[in-house]
Amino acid sequence: TEIAEVAVRLWAEQGFDGTSVAEIAEAAGLSKGTLYLYFPSKQALLEDVLRRYSLLPDIHLLVEDLPGASLEDAVHAFVRRAWRHLTEHRDLVLLAIRELPTHLDRLQGVLENVLVPGNKLIASYLESRLGPKRAEEISFVVAGRGLIGMILIMFLSHSLLGAGRFLPL
Repeated sequence: TEIAEVAVRLWAEQGFDGTSVAEIAEAAGLSKGTLYLYFPSKQALLEDVLRRYSLLPDIHLLVEDLPGASLEDAVHAFVRRAWRHLTEHRDLVLLAIRELPTHLDRLQGVLENVLVPGNKLIASYLESRLGPKRAEEISFVVAGRGLIGMILIMFLSHSLLGAGRFLPL
């Protein structure tokens, strides 16, 4: 919704704590009271934004779309889809980087409801492709986290830190 997009933009510019509900409402063309009809608090709006723009639905689609693909093709597809998602939601990535270290308590539910299930989906997919014997040798959960982490670090270095000018993908 427009409210979510406005909130993300303002939070990315000013920080979560530095942005008032009144500023979000004004930028969205609403009264503060009307905004509260949609979201009972700024925290509720944040949680809605994080659910709305989660990568989790993309992970679900990927797992469903690639059962017959080679593991290499599946990883490439996941990287492309995750990169596109991060690019489309760049302001949310900025917000997360800026706010996560000081707001872990507020984001615990998102970690439990988005990141952990996403990681489990990737781990389950890897296990289905590589089999239980390989699961004895490596942790698919750690492999999934590693894949997500590498994509995020590449995105940050290329898109936000400017490495893409020197090392284009």
